[in-house]
Amino acid sequence: MRFSPMTEDELARASLLEPGVYPFEVITASEELSKAGNEMIKVKLNVFGPNDQQAHIFDYLMEKLQYKLRHFCEATGLLQKYEAGTLSEVDCEGKTGFVKIKIDPANGSYSAKNSVQDYVKPGDAPAAPTASPTAPLDLPRKLKPEEFNAKHGVDAGAKFDDDIPF
Repeated sequence: MRFSPMTEDELARASLLEPGVYPFEVITASEELSKAGNEMIKVKLNVFGPNDQQAHIFDYLMEKLQYKLRHFCEATGLLQKYEAGTLSEVDCEGKTGFVKIKIDPANGSYSAKNSVQDYVKPGDAPAAPTASPTAPLDLPRKLKPEEFNAKHGVDAGAKFDDDIPF
């Protein structure tokens, strides 16, 4: 067997999304206190990368980082909540939008990881890729009874016998 050997750093980076803008969905959100005792909302994002690649990335929404908090609200349709000065974990869960992802380099015993650089306002988002969770699915439509019968060779004029022999 022949293969190309990789260092630990190369292995860690291979599982990361490249820096860029990707669609996301908020999987979970929880109201917590930061180490400094400030209120924040911890969100877990499912970020959809190219070739069906996905990454779970944590981010922290707090007053100290107003630009990121506002951009999150703009990206997810929660601008009215931002302007009212109230945002809860319930408001965030299930929301979708676009996020700008970066790679934080390895630091001590921690390997390199993806993190949120910023959230992308709807007008600034790229055209929705096919991997977007908000893209409409191409599902087959429901057939009308006469179309179903014709497709499956059922005689529409035949009398339906629902007598069960037991």
